[in-house]
Amino acid sequence: MFNIKDILQQAQGVQQRIAAMQEELAEKVVTGYAGGDMVKVEANGAQEILSVHIEDELLGSDDKELLQELIAAAVNDALTKSRELVTEELGKIAGGLPIPGLMGR
Repeated sequence: MFNIKDILQQAQGVQQRIAAMQEELAEKVVTGYAGGDMVKVEANGAQEILSVHIEDELLGSDDKELLQELIAAAVNDALTKSRELVTEELGKIAGGLPIPGLMGR
């Protein structure tokens, strides 16, 4: 028979591990690229954009629309990689079970 006290202690332990993992993820950096690596965006595991780098030759271009598209693509690539990192790390804690509410998707 299940003891509610044991279950609550286990849940608290998992919650503490998740909190520690979220702190660790905020320190991990992933990089998204677009335009043959002419645009590079770094994000962390907390889904924050840390930096944007644009090659000089792209800045000299008069094609504003292309630059905007490349920045958006690099940001999306970085955020996708960040979400994958979070999913991978959560999987280690949850044993492959989804944990609702920790990710926006």
